[in-house]
Amino acid sequence: MWRVLEIHKIIRTGKHPNCSTLAKEIEVTPKTIQRDVSFMRDQLGLPLEYHVIKHGYYYTQEVHEFPMLHLSRNDLVALFLARHALEPVRGTKLERMLADSFSKIAEACPGEVSIQWHELDEAFSVKASGVLPADVTLFGDLLDAVMACREVSFDYHKLTGSKPEHRTIQPYHVGQIEHGWYLLAYDLGRKGMRTFALQRITNLQVLKSKFQRNPRFNARDHLGGGFGVWSYDDKENQAHEISIRFEGYAARVVAERMWHPSQAIRKLKQDGSVIEFQAMLSGLEEITRWVLSWGSKAKVLGPPELKKRVREEVVRMAANA
Repeated sequence: MWRVLEIHKIIRTGKHPNCSTLAKEIEVTPKTIQRDVSFMRDQLGLPLEYHVIKHGYYYTQEVHEFPMLHLSRNDLVALFLARHALEPVRGTKLERMLADSFSKIAEACPGEVSIQWHELDEAFSVKASGVLPADVTLFGDLLDAVMACREVSFDYHKLTGSKPEHRTIQPYHVGQIEHGWYLLAYDLGRKGMRTFALQRITNLQVLKSKFQRNPRFNARDHLGGGFGVWSYDDKENQAHEISIRFEGYAARVVAERMWHPSQAIRKLKQDGSVIEFQAMLSGLEEITRWVLSWGSKAKVLGPPELKKRVREEVVRMAANA
């Protein structure tokens, strides 16, 4: 709609622009402009025609009012929630670009709704888990590198490392996972995909060298075997059939949410106060922490290795108490 409004403004000046001139001014392809022009003529019913002699588009009659977007209150609530989804990228170039687009869409439908942004802000909220102010520049540079397929180098401090290690990688995907931002990338030194937490990246440099992205890569599939941000090397990759018994409030909370694509919930009591959670995972690190977070409301039924991990961690915790 923003492009359509821009085309409308330019045509009203009487310049008779064509697809090429419009594409250059709006910075899109001529084919995109052609689709927009067809939309304006066929869907919005604008009297738009092509002038053969002047080689450009014009209105065959005066257009006093542009057909606005007709948004219901429900549509605007959806737009509001999408606007709040920008919270995690606040302060970045991406946020500024998208926020500007939201404003233009809102301006395109005056008088169609009676609800105001501030009214929705009072009724709804989204808990932000965004990029720290110090990471905004790094976040923006990584997004640029991902979209341009440019290799990057940086120093990375692993959770278990004593000091940062230098890495040179091919960035594939930046995503928010479990309230934190992570980079999925092919590590050239380690010859495999790795996951990097943005807050542990320093001295980022976007290199001149470009790479060809693996067309078979899919972020969801890459993380699918784990229970969060962890992914597992092929040498570690084995299927673990997870079975955990939950009771009380934990049973109800666990049953209400999607924790993993492979999960299955089986009621052990008809009222849902006791359930069995099942999933197929490639590793046990994160599921161990998840089980411990539920305390006595969770009991591992299998596999034996997960039972052992949880038991040993509880013993260590008791020793520190």
